Amino acid sequence: MSPLASLTCRLGLLALLARRSLADCISFGMDFQSGGSYFQNINSTDPFTFVSEFEGCNNDTANNVLVDPNGNQYLCTDTPLTPDDTPEMSTCPIDKDQLFTGPWSVLILSNNGDGDPIAYERDFSLTVGPQSTSTYTPTVTATAVITPVVNATSTTTSTTTTTLVAVTVTSPSTTIKPTTTVTPSQVTVTSTDTLLTLKFTKYSLSIVKTTKTVTATCITPTRQPHQDPTCRITPTVVTAAAMQTHKAKPVFRRVADKAAPFEMSKYLKERRERLEKARSLDESLGRRAPDPQPLVVTDTVTSDWTTTTSTSTAPATTVTYTTSTVVTSTVTPAPVTVLSGKATASVVTVTAPTPTKTKTKYTVATSYTTSTKTTTVVITTKTTPASVKTACRKAGGTLH
Repeated sequence: MSPLASLTCRLGLLALLARRSLADCISFGMDFQSGGSYFQNINSTDPFTFVSEFEGCNNDTANNVLVDPNGNQYLCTDTPLTPDDTPEMSTCPIDKDQLFTGPWSVLILSNNGDGDPIAYERDFSLTVGPQSTSTYTPTVTATAVITPVVNATSTTTSTTTTTLVAVTVTSPSTTIKPTTTVTPSQVTVTSTDTLLTLKFTKYSLSIVKTTKTVTATCITPTRQPHQDPTCRITPTVVTAAAMQTHKAKPVFRRVADKAAPFEMSKYLKERRERLEKARSLDESLGRRAPDPQPLVVTDTVTSDWTTTTSTSTAPATTVTYTTSTVVTSTVTPAPVTVLSGKATASVVTVTAPTPTKTKTKYTVATSYTTSTKTTTVVITTKTTPASVKTACRKAGGTLH
């Protein structure tokens, strides 16, 4: 930059600052704000746009200039300065797929009616690349009911009788025929009885997929708390009255592209350093993204979904088992009398009927039935009508 050009730029800035102490016309960034860092989808063919709001300005329009990382300038569409606090969108002659990563700037220039001209600069960083996709896989849960089984025991008692051999005594008599009764050992007969049948349910999960279409929601940004800084870049595609030192009535005129009357490489370095400093002071700016990143989609293939089963406990079922105990009793028969002096006949053995005892074994049967748990999952898809998309962009918002 020549000494004269440098002096002219400095004087212009000083003159602008002096006028700003009296002027009220200020601008604010909405979707792209000074010091911010933003993602842009390189696969989009939408034109690059940005939104501003103005306060305290006269009924006039602002010329808007986009400056890329290499210093090239693009004249974007004009925006009205009034009414106050109203989002105004400017469209630039460059599409998103033509953008590239680096520091960018927007210049807001206006005569502001016949009053005080304004010249503001909005510096921000762009990260340009393909929009990544994050897949959300739903988890479906089915509830199964479990019935616990509690065991209880009851006891029954049976008695086994054993008869001893009769005692022989001598008594005056003739021949006798003593009798002995033999009782065979008790025989146990076992039978099986089914107390009850427990019925259990096995569960299988069936997923019914339905879709619901909703309109995307526009999330509008919160205006930055501070106004745009004073312009530092000399525009090459328009003449900025606010940056002139002569006292002629300020007039904007469009001119052909030409080399900027300042040292571009030095300015680009300073702009990059300013943005890096701004990001270090406010890391939250780096998380903003006019283009959502990543784009979250729902996996619609139900076989990919995770299925889980939760259980709940029903009142317990009590099963009672019966057991038997045996008590043995001894029977002593009356003595057999033998008459003295006479022969005694052989002892006659009489076999009593075989005693029997029935022992019952109790069992619990189980049966299973299969129940299908049907779960309906609603997959929401978003549609974005052109009118909604246009209105959201004009408000500086993001579609979600």
